[in-house]
Amino acid sequence: MKIEKCKRNNTIDIEAEREMFIESLKNHLSEYRHDFFNLLQVLYGYTQLNKPDKVLQLITEYCRQMENIGILYNCKCIKLADLLYNKVKEAESVDLKLEVSIKVSFDSHIRILDEVPVIYIVDHVILGFLYMLDERGMKDYHVVCNLKENSESYQMKIYCREIREGQGAGITLTFPEQAIYWKKAARDVLGFDTVKKYCSDIGFDGRMLKDELTFILNISKVKKGE
Repeated sequence: MKIEKCKRNNTIDIEAEREMFIESLKNHLSEYRHDFFNLLQVLYGYTQLNKPDKVLQLITEYCRQMENIGILYNCKCIKLADLLYNKVKEAESVDLKLEVSIKVSFDSHIRILDEVPVIYIVDHVILGFLYMLDERGMKDYHVVCNLKENSESYQMKIYCREIREGQGAGITLTFPEQAIYWKKAARDVLGFDTVKKYCSDIGFDGRMLKDELTFILNISKVKKGE
């Protein structure tokens, strides 16, 4: 009897979570439509000013961003797609850019990217970069989230493009012990050392590269014990 009750409760939880993300997706689609109309107005302005290069640049950037996040939705990685979409909006709210690059197949293994630990890590690492750049007033900088795969794992690299290219010399990725961030909704910011320790505690390969400016997360396609 208890087993059946647990199964029913588990089914209810899954359905509730599914409905929540479907509702979130609907909201995103509405925002996409709003953003698209805004984009049309900007494109119209550049056309009137006879700036075709700007028109092509904006169209290319918009299509690339939507295509990459769309890949995750199509792979049914709804939580990760939802997170990255929200991070794009968070970056824009403080005059930063989050560029998402997704190069993966539609293999069912990709669903491992939608598990809670992965979402937690990606969320806090991107938040850390946004916090670092915003606190230093480094406007119009680009945080890059690059996801690709090989035969055994998925690899995600997160970094600031301008800093990797030599701008903002002397930048350190250190955080106050009690950093609270987000302009519109206060959140705790975990330092990168804390995120790395979390990765180690749960058996994930998450670390900074030798340049100390690039966070890399490897997620095995095979769960432990399989």
